[in-house]
Amino acid sequence: MKLITRFISFLIISLSLIFTVYAEEIVISGNSAKAPKIWREDGQPKGILTDIMLYAGKELGVDFVIKLYPWKRAYTLAERSKAGIVGISKNEERLRIFDYSEPLYYDEVVLVVKRGNEFKYERNEDLKEKTIGACRGCTFGPEYEEAKKYFQVEPDNAKVKRLRKLLTGRIDAAIFNPGAAALNHELSLTKAFKRDQFTVLKKPITKDPNYLAFAKNLNMKDFLEKFNQVIQKGYEDGTIQKIIARY
Repeated sequence: MKLITRFISFLIISLSLIFTVYAEEIVISGNSAKAPKIWREDGQPKGILTDIMLYAGKELGVDFVIKLYPWKRAYTLAERSKAGIVGISKNEERLRIFDYSEPLYYDEVVLVVKRGNEFKYERNEDLKEKTIGACRGCTFGPEYEEAKKYFQVEPDNAKVKRLRKLLTGRIDAAIFNPGAAALNHELSLTKAFKRDQFTVLKKPITKDPNYLAFAKNLNMKDFLEKFNQVIQKGYEDGTIQKIIARY
């Protein structure tokens, strides 16, 4: 009887350890092509959001397994409760599906134009009858959605295509984020273009807050509260600002 009791105790402890290890590993999906905010290079996740997540994981004692894909696939995985998702914006539809953290990072959504084709952009009405290139399926929060009512979106799945369309006159402007850093990074990857061929309009369309989110049926609200505390601490002591400054 003692032997059976010991075996049962051993089994319970072993199972507890297995579930504890599993609970400490959380899969997070994200966009593989949003440099320098987040991207995949040589099969590895890189970027501002990646480093913020790794910092938070260390503070929480959690192993965030970050897997980056084209946005549509990353979003579908999170929507189907296969992973959390980082770098996601809010809209009404998504708020019905996901529980959100507090913002991890704000990125500027800017308009890039061909040098010599600059236009006045001070309000949404200035975008009337413009064709603007943007990533397929992307949204950047309510301010962007409001601005979209005034222009036609030309979707694509690569920033380099947006730049070609600008130079050939197929579009009037191209969406880049985060800010001019995203344009500069893209130009560093190719010899096909030069920086002086493009201008970043001064006014951003919006400053888009980026969040961590989980499908509601995963019941991650308590975890997100702890995560928020770590992010707040990271901003208060300057750790996250230092991460952003590296890029």
